[in-house]
Amino acid sequence: MEKFIDKVVAQLIQNQKSFENTTIILPGNRAILFFRKSFQKNLRNALLPQFVSIDDFISSLSDLQVVSQIQYWFSAYEAYLKIAEKPLLFEEFLKWIPTLQKDFDDIQTSLVDPNQIFDYLVSLERIKKWGQEELEIGSNDLMKNHLQFWEMAKKLFFQLNGDLENKGLGYRGLLYKKAVENLPEFIESQTNELVFVGLNALSNAEKKIVFELEKSGQAKLFWDADRYYLEDSNQEAGYFLRKYKSSLSEWNWEFDHFSQPKNIEVTGIGKRVGQAKYLHQILEKIPEDEYTETAVVLAEETLLPAVLSSVPEKIPKVNITMGFPLNKATMAYFFRSVFELQMNREKLGNGKTYYFKNVLDILDSSILKEKSGAAEKLSLKIRRENYIFSTPKFLKEQLKGSVFSDFFNVPENCSFFVDELQRWIDAQMESADIQVNELDKEYLYRFSLLFAQLKKELNDYPHIQDFKTLYVLYNRLLQNETISFVGEPLEGLQIVGLLETRLLDFKNIILLSANDGILPPGRVENSFIPYDIRQEMGLNTFMENDAVFAYHFYRLMQRAETIQLVYNSEPDVFGSGEKSRFITQMEIESGHEIGHQIALPKFESLDHQELVIHKSEEVQKALENWIEQGISPSSLNSYLRNPIEFYQQKVLNLEEFEEAEETVGARILGNIVHKSLEELYKNLLGKILIPADISPLIKNLEPVVEKYFKDEYKSEDFKRGKNFLVYKIVYSFVENVLKNDLKIAEESELVILSLEEKYEVDFKLETGKIVKLKGYIDRIDAINGQKRVIDYKTGYLNETELKITSEKVPKVFLEGGFSKALQLFLYAQLFFGKHENQYVQFGIYPLKYPKKGVVPLDFEKEAFLDNQILNEIKSPLNNLIEEILNPEIPFVESRESILNDLSESEFQ
Repeated sequence: MEKFIDKVVAQLIQNQKSFENTTIILPGNRAILFFRKSFQKNLRNALLPQFVSIDDFISSLSDLQVVSQIQYWFSAYEAYLKIAEKPLLFEEFLKWIPTLQKDFDDIQTSLVDPNQIFDYLVSLERIKKWGQEELEIGSNDLMKNHLQFWEMAKKLFFQLNGDLENKGLGYRGLLYKKAVENLPEFIESQTNELVFVGLNALSNAEKKIVFELEKSGQAKLFWDADRYYLEDSNQEAGYFLRKYKSSLSEWNWEFDHFSQPKNIEVTGIGKRVGQAKYLHQILEKIPEDEYTETAVVLAEETLLPAVLSSVPEKIPKVNITMGFPLNKATMAYFFRSVFELQMNREKLGNGKTYYFKNVLDILDSSILKEKSGAAEKLSLKIRRENYIFSTPKFLKEQLKGSVFSDFFNVPENCSFFVDELQRWIDAQMESADIQVNELDKEYLYRFSLLFAQLKKELNDYPHIQDFKTLYVLYNRLLQNETISFVGEPLEGLQIVGLLETRLLDFKNIILLSANDGILPPGRVENSFIPYDIRQEMGLNTFMENDAVFAYHFYRLMQRAETIQLVYNSEPDVFGSGEKSRFITQMEIESGHEIGHQIALPKFESLDHQELVIHKSEEVQKALENWIEQGISPSSLNSYLRNPIEFYQQKVLNLEEFEEAEETVGARILGNIVHKSLEELYKNLLGKILIPADISPLIKNLEPVVEKYFKDEYKSEDFKRGKNFLVYKIVYSFVENVLKNDLKIAEESELVILSLEEKYEVDFKLETGKIVKLKGYIDRIDAINGQKRVIDYKTGYLNETELKITSEKVPKVFLEGGFSKALQLFLYAQLFFGKHENQYVQFGIYPLKYPKKGVVPLDFEKEAFLDNQILNEIKSPLNNLIEEILNPEIPFVESRESILNDLSESEFQ
């Protein structure tokens, strides 16, 4: 089937031989290469015509230069400052000017009288349509704000247009309006022949220019229209073309391609990434000689990264037309952290200190790896010592010689900051101190260009005073930046957006994201002008936009032979999970036989295999080292809870990953309580305490708690937010212990014998091996001569866990649900290994529940125990330690299999 471009070229060559004075005007730049290829194939030894897009043609006709996006915003703000009585800050202005910019564009390109539309927006008739006939205009805040906004918008419209025209600049709408004004003069002086090809959905300004040039005999028009949608008045795809055809005396052309036989398959598959995976299967089936005749069309261009990873390796050449969005590049996340570093310095750090999360985001970058290792060392220091806010001086001292050091200067202003960023990028492009792959170097280069543009505009327009506003502006710019892919546009598989398919024809079409809400977008109004006014004044609405998408959809398929329409079948935040209504229309009206299927991913069910680690010679050596250092209650509890966790800690010596804690965690909270109590009582050990000893401690408690809070938390800034609540909790924990002790001292004889004392005793296994048990006992005291061995707990306590019978003792050393009882049994082993036989109470002090006091270990309903308890625990403790040391018993995730094996062996 003859392609549209080839037919246009053949027609032009048939009618004329020379094209040096011919200009071909196209909807976009994408089709220019294909036109040149067709001309070169059919025309020998002749100059080719000039090719331009319609936007470039209109720009040249207007005699204005296109203003950049950032220039537009700054120019609009300067115009706004001239007309506003109480102007908003630039940051607030930037939130709504992009939407108003589109409205200004639409007003200009539609050739509507701006006075008429702005006046109507604030007119009495408009207000009455709200059903407010009885209200005086401006009598309530909503109405007043509405009127003031549109009065301001009208003034801004004319002020901005005048300012830009004086500079020889213009935005898209202004360019089109000026082009229409310059059209009569252009027609008189024009000598070149103009050829407009493949246009559709012309604005009123474009329509006037194109039709006037055609009427004057200076332009030819070629339309790519199919009878299927052109002759059916209900078909929205032909909405614009039917109007144009009725206005023209000559019509080129109307085809009948869509009705030709086609193989159409509609496939629903879950999730956006599922479409990309399914694409791989489709491409695998396409013959090698048809790659160039195949287009993967992305109705939703954010699918591009997933699609790129799904192209089969056997396809040698791929051409990607849309460009990769720069804000999705990994480097964009790095620079976001750099901006957030300065924003949070202003917001959280009182302008003087940097917030730890932003610092770590930069230091831990997976993109930029420096050779000095200074960043890694500082990252560990911040985590281990809990630096929540750090001064620039401290960070720069720690990062001497590091490529990251420059980020922690406090910038003089926003312009200086952007300038420093560009300098830093340029330095890293040449530096040997940092490892950056080639793709990230390309990203760095593009960011350098972006910051150069931003710096220039900041120097010209000094409206940015804080980093939050700068970041908003930077983000707006970044959203419009893309990185072009290098490829051969005329060969290989084509991956294109829907708009890039204009004028192009392919044998095989694979359309992804063919969902309602995407194709067409539906009622998405990026406008402040209400729908009814847009319709009444002749501005485009979502209905005209739907007609535009309908034309692209049907035109794309009219010459195709094999068509795969793939949609996301699962509703999520990106859409409803419904196929495009264009597909439903085609099923009902087209007469084509359309196949349907739901594609399901294939899942292989893998049996879970429990992690098993056998005890090699190296493991046995590590275990020997463990028992030489001493067996603590926490290590035995770790083994009972999860043997793999024990293996990681005691065999591999893997430390738990340390992370800085913005809010004081349980570990730090416990340390503060223990150290505060130790500090308070250290000069009173061994003394019979009287109320006069304890009362001053309560009065002078605050500086002690503050001291250890600062030492453990490594931050002065703890008396606000959640940390202040934690501080109050710690204070109450310590205060309640003192108050309880005060009450005991008032009624009884209280002696604190030791605090945080280390105990070590030998324990002989049944095999004859001697092992060392160790532990720190939080507190040993005596009330009226009765000793208590106490362990402080800041968490929850289940008292039934401490009620133990003789039959239950083996369970304590076999199962993981008796950690506190096991700890107290080990305390008994440690205590009686050092002291003579006596009755002692072993208990938990639950600081959360001060009224409970010390909750004792209740063994056979006895709260005070002597060394006979060691006979009860000797065998279970022996069995547990020997199990850990036994080379035949591996480390496993769950101890159930071990317990089963042990039960069977005991039964035998």
